[in-house]
Amino acid sequence: MRKALKTAGNATAARARRLLERGVTALEFAIVAPLVILLLFFSLEMGLAMWADATLEVAAMRISRIAQLGVPEGTSCTQAVRNVLERHVGFWVRDRGTLRADMTIYTPGIDPSLPDFDDDEYEPVCDAGGRGDMIIFRLGFDRPAFTGIMGMFGVDIMRYERTAIIQNEP
Repeated sequence: MRKALKTAGNATAARARRLLERGVTALEFAIVAPLVILLLFFSLEMGLAMWADATLEVAAMRISRIAQLGVPEGTSCTQAVRNVLERHVGFWVRDRGTLRADMTIYTPGIDPSLPDFDDDEYEPVCDAGGRGDMIIFRLGFDRPAFTGIMGMFGVDIMRYERTAIIQNEP
């Protein structure tokens, strides 16, 4: 009889131990899973943001190349820049109105102040400049975060910007 009670007690203790282990495992999962999911979405967000930024970098290089070589025949400089931006960055932009492309000519030693590109009254110049001048391109676009996870950190709109500077031969 004692042996039967002892065996029954061991079986009950073993069941309780397994139940406790399952409960601890479920609790660990409940604590760790949200953090892992948050980290996964944050990594996805940052990867996509870096991809969009790299795409804008390629567009900036292509636009500076247009400034060095000249625009294709029959195309205005403004239209050539807009075409390159839409071709390379258009995938990332929901509203084409958020695409920004500014260009200005800076002559070292003569014009020490650069224009404020965010000024609404600023009109970009579309010219290759003279000898020794620097042509400054500032490109960018705004778009909402990709996954929405950045909203938890107070970032609803992500701004991508690139500046490309070329200098004419003196």
